[in-house]
Amino acid sequence: MSIGRRSIAALLGLAALLAAALALLPGALQHAARADTNGTPVNVGATGCIVVNGGNVTRPAGSTIVVRYGFTTPTLGELQHYLQVQTTAVGISDGQMVDYSHAYDAPVKDASGAWGSFITVNTGITLANPGDQMRFTFANVLSAKVTEVPAPGNGEPGPPVQGGPGLAFGGTCTVTAT
Repeated sequence: MSIGRRSIAALLGLAALLAAALALLPGALQHAARADTNGTPVNVGATGCIVVNGGNVTRPAGSTIVVRYGFTTPTLGELQHYLQVQTTAVGISDGQMVDYSHAYDAPVKDASGAWGSFITVNTGITLANPGDQMRFTFANVLSAKVTEVPAPGNGEPGPPVQGGPGLAFGGTCTVTAT
């Protein structure tokens, strides 16, 4: 099947018309985030944004957005199991989801005795001006059951929590410069 010259010309004309219409929308171009690394790297926690803040957070203008996510457990064995059965993917500005499953850092034991491992994804997007926005989509999927024994504020182990198999956590976060 071949596409005729008329079809190509019509598609190019439609694309130009759409681009012109978008440029006329109020604020359509003035709030576009810029892809660069000249800003100050600023973390945005995936859980904090999506779960705690309903999918919206603000950061100072001039921030280069870095997505951060981590998993902590009371034992190294629980953390190692999680790392073996998880798939973690991030999509930047409605782009294709990219697999970051092997980007977790080495497990570290913190002062409370819990073990944790984290990923950081530098989006390369700087929110240069107040009102600039960017968006990321996050998904964490488990291929097997993961049992976690959370430690509540008093440091004593709480009841076991099980997750998986399937989507453990996911959603979309919009970051707006202030």
